Amino acid sequence: ELSDERLNLLETLAERVADRILLERQAMRVFVRIEKLDRGPGALGVEIVRARDDTPDSQAEAREVPHPELVYLSNDAIASPHLAGWLDQLHQMGRPLILCVGASDTAAPQVGHKMAQRRIDLLAIEQNAWVLAAKDDRCVVVATRTELDWAMKNGQTSVWAPSKIVLDSVDTPSAQPRDAVALAAWFAASFDATEMLVIGADLPADASVPLRAVAVDQGRL
Repeated sequence: ELSDERLNLLETLAERVADRILLERQAMRVFVRIEKLDRGPGALGVEIVRARDDTPDSQAEAREVPHPELVYLSNDAIASPHLAGWLDQLHQMGRPLILCVGASDTAAPQVGHKMAQRRIDLLAIEQNAWVLAAKDDRCVVVATRTELDWAMKNGQTSVWAPSKIVLDSVDTPSAQPRDAVALAAWFAASFDATEMLVIGADLPADASVPLRAVAVDQGRL
């Protein structure tokens, strides 16, 4: 669980560990104790107990892992008159839909501090995510894995705001504007996406999920 992302709360980590254990058929009940050893034994920690719900429906829901459709939209695609039609077609595929964007064509401020520049680049992407959300009421900007998990299970179209997930990740990808599609592909792989559709942008040289490109001037995908 710690290899997936950096967690701020011990309670969140304990819940993740318990959920992972209870996915195993042999596990009926789990006790989890986590301590921060740098504060001294017993100084700071959390304990939880979780048991398997024996109802068939809840077990099936726990095992079900949604595989979303990831779609990267270039700035030309965001501005395209075909945007609403593309979203209609994507919804007809029947898979959870997550949209990714890059920064706008307006250059972000440039500073000499590496981490500060990283945050500026991520915030530039998030600003563009809100631009997309303003164009279609079905699009909701989300920033955390919890929000994305809920959205996938409830049919919400999400627009990824990358700052929290990228900054919390163990293997931190580049957020430079030239790497926007590669950043989205990294995110797609972390969510076990079936594929990533790239509308109106160049494909990266390599990616860990299948990529499919669509010209921005096409009315149908």
